[in-house]
Amino acid sequence: MIPQTMATVPGAPQRVYLMPGTLFCSAEPTVVTTVLGSCVSVCLWHPVRRVAGINHFLLPTGERSLRYGDIAIPALVDEMLRLGCHIGGIEAKVFGGAAVLRGERSAQDVGSKNIKIAVGELARNGIPVVAQRTGGHSGLSLRFLTATGDVLVRSVA
Repeated sequence: MIPQTMATVPGAPQRVYLMPGTLFCSAEPTVVTTVLGSCVSVCLWHPVRRVAGINHFLLPTGERSLRYGDIAIPALVDEMLRLGCHIGGIEAKVFGGAAVLRGERSAQDVGSKNIKIAVGELARNGIPVVAQRTGGHSGLSLRFLTATGDVLVRSVA
């Protein structure tokens, strides 16, 4: 007999792996996983509406693409609003922005600039940052539980 996996258990949350340069929003229970180095993920949660969203961007600014924080964060906020959230009820958690290549000044700058754009865009939208694990020299593995807004984080070498 084949054992049931989480994906086949009735009522279990769906699972999504979030690739760089993408975002995901849903009111359905989902476990969203991603891995970050100098990239940043912003996790948004509206506890009353029980809607959650996450992005994964690579660079602070650039062309019109979700690969860039100045595009990815407003797009994430817009998607939350489209799903019925009001801006005053959204809270944010910010992760990533590590300097993963030691000694590389430009690599350190990318992570810190990604953090700066994330925090700045959230402040510009009036969204409080309620948790943050950013910077450092290690990548992060994230599991975002959209049913609760919880984020499980672990360092990766």
